[in-house]
Amino acid sequence: MHLDRRSILQSFAAAGVLSAAGARFAFAATPGDRRLVVVILRGALDGLAAAPPHGDKDYASVRGQLALQTSGAGALHDLDGFFGLHPSFANLKTLYDNKQLVVFHNICSPYRDRSHFEGQNVLESGGIQPHLFAGWLAQSCAPAHGHHKG
Repeated sequence: MHLDRRSILQSFAAAGVLSAAGARFAFAATPGDRRLVVVILRGALDGLAAAPPHGDKDYASVRGQLALQTSGAGALHDLDGFFGLHPSFANLKTLYDNKQLVVFHNICSPYRDRSHFEGQNVLESGGIQPHLFAGWLAQSCAPAHGHHKG
């Protein structure tokens, strides 16, 4: 099964529709009712559209036509007077209001070296340095150069 960002978002949307329709979901058994679900959206997510800082005095002028409306039809969902959620995230706003969702905006790991891919590896593994291995070509060339990174 191939997962991409579009199919995952469609799955979340379908789950929201089913939830609103009264469908029940089964989760892994845990001692108690506490769970932590972390969703990291990679790629082309526009964080300023997903959770816009509409309370920033420069938000509308800097975003221009991309700025979301704060009132009227199609307005964003206000969270705290400063940040909001995109109008299509009504289900997430409900979770936020019920203290079941928190939005962390613009966070990063302490890793500041080299590649984007190593940075993603650090973020996804929860470590402080990447745990990547050299590819087959680099490994096959390493003996010729007297070193090996594996």
